[in-house]
Amino acid sequence: MQAIAADLGMPHPAHARHASAAATGGALRDDELSALQAGRWFAELPERLRRAIIDRAHVHRVAAGTRILQRGDAAGSWVGVARGAVRLGTALPDGRVFTLDFMGPGQWFGDIALCDNRGEDLDMVAHVPSTLLVVAKPDMHELMERSIEFRDALLQLNCQRLRRMVRRCEERHALSLPQRLARQVLQLARRFGRAAANGVRIDLAVSQGDLASMVGGSRQRVNRALRQMQQLGIMQLGPQRLLVLDVGGLDAVASGRTVLPGSNAHADSD
Repeated sequence: MQAIAADLGMPHPAHARHASAAATGGALRDDELSALQAGRWFAELPERLRRAIIDRAHVHRVAAGTRILQRGDAAGSWVGVARGAVRLGTALPDGRVFTLDFMGPGQWFGDIALCDNRGEDLDMVAHVPSTLLVVAKPDMHELMERSIEFRDALLQLNCQRLRRMVRRCEERHALSLPQRLARQVLQLARRFGRAAANGVRIDLAVSQGDLASMVGGSRQRVNRALRQMQQLGIMQLGPQRLLVLDVGGLDAVASGRTVLPGSNAHADSD
């Protein structure tokens, strides 16, 4: 994988097992290991399998803006997030960046291209300073060959992704934009939320353009819905962070129990 090798200073995958600890950033810190194991899929793996994955991985601490994978790259590594956030998206012909999602601690990506030997489908860029676990392609395949349990776990991981994609497609056609937006903010709060004195602060700088991409609406409509939720005391908008003041109120918008002025019960993706 050219992008990750170039940007992270990694050796070619064939030689990745021989990289020194200094070159790969050493071992995970206790807080990074805890965050990694907070991911549901990884946490549910047997301890011996989690250890086998970690033993084959190299730790990379990267700066914000580091390109990890690039759309079209040949598959070379499987990557897990132990700290920070990774943006999944792609550049559009008009120069805008389309954001599909943000991957947080405990989430993994890159395995689909490793399994079908096709190019990567998305650009993956560190959104903030992040700690990554990188498993080279030969090590990934070795683990797959040795462990039926691991192959079954990867199948479960991709079943979870497929179900999320089906839900998002259904939401796009069945829910109003404010509902989709509220659901997306709730998801960000679960992944990146930090308890604050007056609510839950999403500890990630997410632009209204990012939110618009993720929910399938315009930036103007997203801005309007956010301000309406702020007027209702559900959220507080800041220059860099979102603060959820009332999680129950946000859930009410997401479920349709609370309907924002000007929205309707049907999908309105602009």
